[in-house]
Order: sequence, then structure tokens, then C-alpha cells
Amino acid sequence: MTDDQLSVSHNNNQLLGSPEWLRKQGVPDTAIDAARAADRTTLVKAECRRRIYRVASAESQMNMAAAASVIAAKTASARSSEENDVLARIEATTAWVAAMRGNILPLSESASADVYANESWPECPAEVAALVAEY
Repeated sequence: MTDDQLSVSHNNNQLLGSPEWLRKQGVPDTAIDAARAADRTTLVKAECRRRIYRVASAESQMNMAAAASVIAAKTASARSSEENDVLARIEATTAWVAAMRGNILPLSESASADVYANESWPECPAEVAALVAEY
């Protein structure tokens, strides 16, 4: 949906149109602003999801989760150094995903921020990319 076409619920009616047209229908600016904010949040969430999946597909994520479950089922003293390394890199991956998701609200609230610019998002750590390549 583009900025010139907003969907707004007003007086028990669902309206779709430009902000100017919506104002002519009596839709208050607060409702128009809320619709713009909701559209931006949807856009930011989609870009976040796209960037995460570009690094780690759903299949890779499932494989990493399965590996973490198998390793975590062992007592800490029974884990090999390689297994501890995998768990540490999975923890780093989880932290990176959390940082990506944590960036959704600030980007959603800043109408001037470029959602598609790499600089707007946390960089994927090399250890995360290396782990994902294994799975």
C-alpha cells in the first residue's frame, strides 16, 4: 500500500483512499496518522523478516534449533568444546535476531528513516553467518 492510499475504519465504514479524500469524508487526521503509522510498521516488520531470512532460511533455523536441543540435553560437563562453540554461536544468532526485532519500533516511529538502507539495521556478525552456513 502506498502513502497515497490508506485504509481507515471510520464511522463503522472501511474507507480506502488518499489522505485528502479521507479528510473530505470526515476522517480525522489522528485516524489518518494512525493508518500511516500502521502501514509503516507493517513495512518495517516485513523488511526485518526479509533480512533475517536472507541470512538464515526457515530450514536453517529449524536445523540450528534441533542441534541446540540435542546439545542442551547433555549436561554441561558432557558437552564437547565443539558443542559449546555451537551453543555460543546459536546464542549470538539469537542476540542478532533480537537486535533486528528491537530495531522495528525505532524505524517504525521515524518516518524519515530509510527502512531499506543497510545502515538502518544491525550488521550480521560473522560468527552468525558462519554458523548458518553449517546448517
